[in-house]
Amino acid sequence: MTAPTAAECREEIESLHEFFVEWYAGGCDRTRFSRLERALAPGFELVSPDGTRLDRETVLEWIRGSYDRDDVTQFDIEIRNVEVRHRLEHVALVRYEEWQTTDDGTDVRLSTVALRSREDGIEWLDVHETALEGDGGGEVGEAR
Repeated sequence: MTAPTAAECREEIESLHEFFVEWYAGGCDRTRFSRLERALAPGFELVSPDGTRLDRETVLEWIRGSYDRDDVTQFDIEIRNVEVRHRLEHVALVRYEEWQTTDDGTDVRLSTVALRSREDGIEWLDVHETALEGDGGGEVGEAR
């Protein structure tokens, strides 16, 4: 199996973030959580914008507990500037911007993800996020 194509990477990134928006708003059935469980590979790790390293189980628990959040009335995610940086034999290294809009404004993250093809789709191996804007941060393109 070869690494996912640029189109497949974009589709997977956008699809998973659409799931997050639906999940956090309570706009989907709880059984849809399996979508995320299938996507995150064993050994998955997320490095958050503040440098915290979160393993797969911690990420799953955190998101599972955030179903139908009542702390915000507005939440949306827009994915921009998806760029495949490297395609190796089975893995694509992809960079994209994640624009999160809430009641408090818009935060922008520059995210890098390692995606691997498998027979039933694409799995996320690792994500590293860097805050670019929001929470008093700087302009887009200015790391904080």
